[in-house]
Amino acid sequence: MKKTNKLNMIKLNKLNIKFDSYEETPYFQVSTERRIRFGMENLNVNLIKEIIDFVLNKDSNINVIFISEYIVNNKRFSAKSKIGGYIDIKNWKETIVYEEDSNDGMIYATIKNIKKQNVITYCSKIFNGHTGAYISFYTDEFLLYVSTDVIDIVSDNESKVDKLKEKYIGIYDRYHEEN
Repeated sequence: MKKTNKLNMIKLNKLNIKFDSYEETPYFQVSTERRIRFGMENLNVNLIKEIIDFVLNKDSNINVIFISEYIVNNKRFSAKSKIGGYIDIKNWKETIVYEEDSNDGMIYATIKNIKKQNVITYCSKIFNGHTGAYISFYTDEFLLYVSTDVIDIVSDNESKVDKLKEKYIGIYDRYHEEN
């Protein structure tokens, strides 16, 4: 178990994303050319599967990171993410992040090498109203952030983001796009 303080928060290296529930979501940490957002209200289960199939090809090394527990006064409390119901948990690694000058913090869990079908199942369940966790699925090329409101995709491959934007021109959310 790795302990760190807020100054050394988890960074998803290649994508240069700071995964921290107190920071902006990954979508707002990158330029417009490197991101695309889908509002849940514009999706359905088939579209979710199609988008995930494009982003996470079958040969991807897919990882997931999420908040698994909170620490309050040095006591651990489950975030009740229920991730085990959607993902086969085999390689669980915890990173404990303490707030500066306090005994409070969070425990971020990372699971490596999950199956694409687990991502599809999780996103579909969230679409259908299940409670979500503060979670992101990622590979070396893409990060997929999922909440009850949105599915955000971030990549350092701008041409693949452009392809997504072309393919889903009438579906993706352009509210935060720069003109």
